[in-house]
Amino acid sequence: MNNFAIPVLLAIIFFLAVLWLLRPGRHALRSGQSPTDLRLENFLPRHYGYFPQVRQALSSVDREYLDKVAPREVAQKAHRERRGVARQFLAGLSQDFSNLERLARMVAALSPVISSEQETKRLVLGLQFRLLYAWVWFNLSTGRVPLHQLEHLTGLVGRLASHMEQAMDAVGALSAPGLNSNLRA
Repeated sequence: MNNFAIPVLLAIIFFLAVLWLLRPGRHALRSGQSPTDLRLENFLPRHYGYFPQVRQALSSVDREYLDKVAPREVAQKAHRERRGVARQFLAGLSQDFSNLERLARMVAALSPVISSEQETKRLVLGLQFRLLYAWVWFNLSTGRVPLHQLEHLTGLVGRLASHMEQAMDAVGALSAPGLNSNLRA
């Protein structure tokens, strides 16, 4: 191998290891969730709705205001703590996405007709989420605030939640048309 191939190979191995460590499914069992607990509320996203508060705390306007009015040490500590909150929010997004993926697998198993297009969309969305998650986590860990990417990541969770709602409605409509209307009332 030449001198260029070794660092590239090591970088690829490192990146794959980081992606493996940050995969969304790792945190589900640590959060006290039983793998056999099939209540719907365990699959619904809970964390992504807090993005407006996180966005406000990480905004450049808020940062500039803190830098202007607070002593330097206090402002730096506040910025560190806010990045910590953003990392916790990121872990919550990971949990939301993992729960929605589990729900998607269950709905797909119950669905009489699953299009390959829908499965491909879900797989692509999962890959996008994992890659962007790793990038946002890396940026937060190095002291940067990737607010735009965090917003995009939150949008991916929202998009999967929307897809799941549509899929569940479709499965419900196919399985028991009369029952579906009674549940909504």
